[in-house]
Parts: sequence; C-alpha cells; structure tokens
Amino acid sequence: MTEKEKIKKHDPFVRKNLTNLEIAADFLDIHLPIEIKSKCDLSSIMIEQGSYVDGDLKRSCSDIVYGLKLLDKLDEWVYVYVMVEHQSSAKELMPLRILRYQVRIIDHHLNNKGKNSKKLPLVIPLVFYNGIKSPYPYPYDIAELFECKELYAKIPLGVFRLIDLTVMSDDEISQHKKVALLEGFAKHIHQRDFSAACKFLLEIVKMADSIGLGRELITSAFTYVMDARDEEEVKPLFTEIANNVPYYEEFVMSYAETLKQKGRQEGLQEGRQEGKQEERREIAQQLLESGIDEVIIEKVTHLTKKQLRELKKSLH
Repeated sequence: MTEKEKIKKHDPFVRKNLTNLEIAADFLDIHLPIEIKSKCDLSSIMIEQGSYVDGDLKRSCSDIVYGLKLLDKLDEWVYVYVMVEHQSSAKELMPLRILRYQVRIIDHHLNNKGKNSKKLPLVIPLVFYNGIKSPYPYPYDIAELFECKELYAKIPLGVFRLIDLTVMSDDEISQHKKVALLEGFAKHIHQRDFSAACKFLLEIVKMADSIGLGRELITSAFTYVMDARDEEEVKPLFTEIANNVPYYEEFVMSYAETLKQKGRQEGLQEGRQEGKQEERREIAQQLLESGIDEVIIEKVTHLTKKQLRELKKSLH
C-alpha cells in the first residue's frame, strides 16, 4: 500500500473522531500537559477553521486546531491553540514542521483575531502517531535537531541578542576596534544636534584610519552621512576631517568645493549646463586619480554611473 493510500485510510478516521467536540474534549483532557490543562476551560473548546500547513503537506495532515478559553481570562476570549497532527509514519524533521505550523497559526491569529493586541497566543502541538515503528523513533524536541544543541540551549528560537546603540556609550563604542566606525556613525546619524557628535566621529575616523580599516569603508561612512543629513550639518565634520586626517583632505575639500559650485550654479541659464558638466568631470577625474570610492564620487559630482564609467575609460 502506498503512502497516499495509507493517508486515505487513516486520515478520515482520525479527523472524524477528533472533530467531534465531546471526543476532542476528552482527548485534550487526557493528553494535554497538566500545567496547561489546569489553566484551560475545556468546555469552551471550538475548532478553528483554515489550514496552517504547506500546500504539499495538506493531504498528509489532519490539521485540526482547537481554540480554548483560559480560566483566568473569563471576561474576554483568549485563544490557546492546540494543534493535533496525525502521523501514520515517522518524520525525522517533525519538530521543524511543527514550528512552521505554530508560526502560521500565530500569524493567522494576529491578522484576524488579535488586531487589537500584540500578544501572541500559546500554541500547543500534539502529534498523534500510529505508525509501524515503535516507539516513535525520532526527536520531538527541536533542540535535538541542531548539530550543536548545547549552544542552541543558550540561544533558543525566538530569542535574540539586542545590540542597542541608543543606550551604548561613546566610550564603549570606542573600544570596539574595527566595528567602532559602523557603530559610531549609526548611533549618531539621527542626533538632533549633529554638530555635537562631530568631535567623537572625528576620533572614530582617526582611529579607523590608524588601525588600517579599509579606506573604502571609511569613505562609505562619509557617503552615509551625506545621504542622511543636510549639507550644512555635515560641513563642520568634514572640515575637522580635512584638518586632522590628511588622506581624506582632498575628498572633503572637493566635496566642499562642489557645494560651492552648486550654490553658484543655482539660477544659471540652460546654456551654461555644458560648462557645469565639465567642472564636475574635472573634479571626478581628480578624485578617481586619488583612489576615492566611486560611490562617493557619484555623490560629490552628481555624475551618473554611465558618465563615470566613460570618464574612467578615457583615463586609461
């Protein structure tokens, strides 16, 4: 008998019984963990509608989901989902499959019944097994599926380590070696008074340069600032960088000159466009010859990628 034929034989029988609310109540009374059952009102049992399995699994799963009321929440309906998965054959990765079902059920709840609450419903999976192999031969704890389950125990699914820059001090960031540039600029990018962060950011740039962080990475921090803050706000920082980190002086001075050019060019007649373009090309050429990152050159000169590629070809 094929697997498909076995499903046709077992599945309707299991479903017919477990969709009977009286049988379902007894089933949960017997098989729910006592610490869960003691919190639930089994008389409130209802069958949730909808499928929570992947399309290719629908034919092999009973996919029955019950809703229960919590005893200490009688004034409102709180959903506790109990999922019963009928299996006539053992599946080695069953905990992973169950995890996917649980997430689908939670999503369904939040999208439909939990719109006024961000609290997640409890999802209790029960796997009803009547296969040939006895006892069930595979793990039913997802921790057992991980190659290094000792480390998994320290970082279980659904828990993350938070790196909160908003509460991290500048002194702490300064100790983070090559990560300090990333953390320092990311922390202060939203600061209301950006000029107050200039001294710290300058020190971060100097340190990054001194420990050999790639100059392309350092100039990417400048691009980040240029994209996120107004031109006037970043001028003090770039002035300090030009005065204190010699390698980047040409870059920041070219950027400052471009800002001046931009100011002068406002209101120019259309016939002056060719001259403006030539000035940008000259600035771009100087920056290319100095090895400045092309992304930054695009920002400074406002040349397109195509124009920059053509300029590079002409230099070779």
